[in-house]
Amino acid sequence: MKNLFNTLLAGVVALMFIGCEDAGKEKIEGQLATPEFTCTVDANTIMVSWEAVEGAAYYEITLSNKATEKTDKTVHRFEDLEYNTEYTVKLQAIATDESKNSQVASQKVKTEELLSFQYREWYPKNGAAASAISNNGRWVVGGNDRAGFVLDLSKDEMVEFAGAEFSDVADDGTAVGASFENNADGNAALLVGDKMVEIDLSSIAVKHGMSCCTGITPDATYIVGWFWEYDEANSYFAQQYGSVIPFCYDVLKDRVTVPTEGERIYNENAATAIKAVAPDRTLLGYQQSQGIHSIVWADENTPYEYVLFEYNDSYEPVFSLGDTQNLFSQSGRYIYGKATDFVNGQAVIPAAYDRETKELYTFTGGSVTAMSDQGIVFINDAPYYLGTTSYVVDITKGEPYEQVPFEEWIFDTHKVDIASFHPSTDETDGDSIYLEAIIMIGVSEDGTKFLGITNTNQGWMTLVVDINGQPTPQQ
Repeated sequence: MKNLFNTLLAGVVALMFIGCEDAGKEKIEGQLATPEFTCTVDANTIMVSWEAVEGAAYYEITLSNKATEKTDKTVHRFEDLEYNTEYTVKLQAIATDESKNSQVASQKVKTEELLSFQYREWYPKNGAAASAISNNGRWVVGGNDRAGFVLDLSKDEMVEFAGAEFSDVADDGTAVGASFENNADGNAALLVGDKMVEIDLSSIAVKHGMSCCTGITPDATYIVGWFWEYDEANSYFAQQYGSVIPFCYDVLKDRVTVPTEGERIYNENAATAIKAVAPDRTLLGYQQSQGIHSIVWADENTPYEYVLFEYNDSYEPVFSLGDTQNLFSQSGRYIYGKATDFVNGQAVIPAAYDRETKELYTFTGGSVTAMSDQGIVFINDAPYYLGTTSYVVDITKGEPYEQVPFEEWIFDTHKVDIASFHPSTDETDGDSIYLEAIIMIGVSEDGTKFLGITNTNQGWMTLVVDINGQPTPQQ
């Protein structure tokens, strides 16, 4: 923090110096007048116009870090710029005698936000499937088979990455996941600029193999994940957690830690991992031992507790909220995914758990694949990534729960028609490119943007529905 303060102070002093220097300049006799110009923004285009300067041979105009251009006109157009981006326009009148050139006039101008449509879809060339949407609804990341992407919805720009997969993304676009550059099995890493930076786990691991970051707080200051310890006999943490060990990384402190172990029901531990982190740094993970059981750490220094785990007098599991894919809703209020009924043949049940009211909600289908803080639940009716269309349940309406296909729910509730953009997947529809119907996998914190995926004969498709967007034109 001290270094940051010193940096800011130095910047202020530098600006003061520049300001004083400019103020102290006197106009040279015969120097051209400083041009006065206006900027007009249309989407991602900036139109610059100005009054002719008497005596000017031509003008030099510059847009931020782009090359300076020369013109003898009094209007200039910058096209195909980044959306929602601030630029600096500089204009100077040039005289025949360069010593008489005018002073440089400067203005800051920002392009408009990209017009968002209610329905948009993308087909990453590298075959990556979407995995998460940021809480603020701006960023989407994905990963599949050592390939990933980062999508900026505010600019409709997708950047694909080879040798990287992304699991989660913060509100500033910081993505986390795994890099495969130095390890074919993957090393925990975060995206800094356009480069994957691996997290150094040497302080907590003896000899680790694969590792992965699975979650990041919206403010991008705290990251969680797991690593596989190959030398269990000499690893202190492997004695606690098993071969798979959870870790936390405090970005500001550049510190890696292993969260405090809780009281475990079974002595043996095949694996313990962190799957997600809430904005307040509450940790959600799972313990794999005689089933899979969800666990929560209030913070990294507080022992974990089982979320909902019932067992009989013989310590045989009866019912457990637990799955390797269970996640938090945006604020961390809900845990959603799967539960297991061990009494009835280890039946898998789609489930959501309210951490505030301690209430468990169960449904029919495969699993809860997404959930909003507003109590909207998305369920697929087959195992994850193999199912058909998502069904929607609004738990705030109470039982009996009504399961409505997503296309119907989004139209009835928000008047967004996406059915025409997603043809029938009936086997008789040979012209359809869709191999499966959509599965919703993410929701923005305000409940206005919905992230989905589906498989097609062109590979994975990512789709986003924005209820505040403009009606999407038919193609």
